[in-house]
Amino acid sequence: MKGLGLWGGLVVAMLVVFGCGMPKSSSLDNSSAAPVKAEAQAAAPAAAEAVAQGPQVFAPGSFDNPKNCAGCHRDIHDAWSKSMHAYAWENKWYQADFQMAHKETEGATDMLCGPCHAPIAARTGQLPPADGSKFDETSRQGISCDFCHTVTGVAQVFNMGHVSEPGNVKRGPRGDGESLYHEVTYSDIHTKAEFCGSCHMVVHPANGVHIIDTYEDWKNNDYGKQGITCQNCHMTPTPGVAPTPGRSAGMGKLRDSIAFHGFVGGSSYIQDELGNKEQAERSREMLRAAAQLKVAPKVDAEGNLELTVDVHNVGAGHKIPTGTTYIRKMWLQVEVMDSAGKLVYASGQVDDKNHVDPNATFFRLLFRDKDGQLTGKSWRAQGIGYDRRIPAKGKDTEVYRIKLPAKGDYTVSTRLMYRSFSQATLDDIHQRTGEAVPPVVSVEMAKAQSAVKF
Repeated sequence: MKGLGLWGGLVVAMLVVFGCGMPKSSSLDNSSAAPVKAEAQAAAPAAAEAVAQGPQVFAPGSFDNPKNCAGCHRDIHDAWSKSMHAYAWENKWYQADFQMAHKETEGATDMLCGPCHAPIAARTGQLPPADGSKFDETSRQGISCDFCHTVTGVAQVFNMGHVSEPGNVKRGPRGDGESLYHEVTYSDIHTKAEFCGSCHMVVHPANGVHIIDTYEDWKNNDYGKQGITCQNCHMTPTPGVAPTPGRSAGMGKLRDSIAFHGFVGGSSYIQDELGNKEQAERSREMLRAAAQLKVAPKVDAEGNLELTVDVHNVGAGHKIPTGTTYIRKMWLQVEVMDSAGKLVYASGQVDDKNHVDPNATFFRLLFRDKDGQLTGKSWRAQGIGYDRRIPAKGKDTEVYRIKLPAKGDYTVSTRLMYRSFSQATLDDIHQRTGEAVPPVVSVEMAKAQSAVKF
């Protein structure tokens, strides 16, 4: 840890956090938006006995390759194979920052980020090294069948706190199925949000900053209090809670609803680039179902337009955006046209280099680094520098004051736009790696239009 400073502390903390409460196995971009004040985050829980127990480590080969599951669970395997879970490790967009963090922290982040993206590698001692050179075929396939279906519990709901028990017993939300290949048993944890929250809640071990807060956010809002879980919305192929009749296995029971293992989120850009067009469209459907816009224009006698834009979170069980919101962008695009179709005002436009107007109204989170500068690099986080996200069932309001140039009729168009990455992030990846990265594509989440007269 020589010379690591803060990161030496992170290494020590990770020994606690990654193994917290787990029995040791007996087997082997920057944004120009002004920062806002934020309260210091609570430090990550730490159990002293976890250091002595250490993390779970099993022998390589302890977990089944997902191709072994495909024979019986063909439809589920097909859906999973096009999910972001399947690409969690071998994802060039993730890998660029993972390797950057590895270099900047001299490997201290390997077991912070890596276990959620390559959990089997982390559980079988194949991670580190960070380059994946020791990974077997199963480990490279991200978050796969046998990792999830051999989880017996969650010791901590952050930083991949799952407890694993690989073997012939496969666990799930029913337990009444039959298989010639393995035993089947009911697992209560597979029905709960904590199962997902163990990775979708990430706490910086050295300073307690909440890098990803999706689970905590959900738990404290109306969805969490009403018991509407992650699985209810993200394990259906359409937005919202909907039944999906079918069979989990080819010869299995016909069910009123089975879990969709495509795990739909907002990653339409990556899905399109991977060639998963149907999954990409599902992502766009989910984004469009999340928000609504309402506009209220007023024009005074001097031609001053006051445009009030309300952004409502109507469909997401958490803030929007969420997850790695520090690399995502959600913003308002506003245009005012005169009766001849001439643009007289614009905000939030995209320029010829595919960059969003830096003066747009952004809804996102950015960290504060050690120098007090805003950053989208989670490993540099010393606190929250900017956080403007829209809570579940909540709204945010922006007011635009626009001088209309002459008397006449005008059309005001407002759009809520979304990107999985900022173009600056992709430009940086190309510069650092030399790999061509397709330009990010914007998704329209919601729109509203209004006619005004001066």
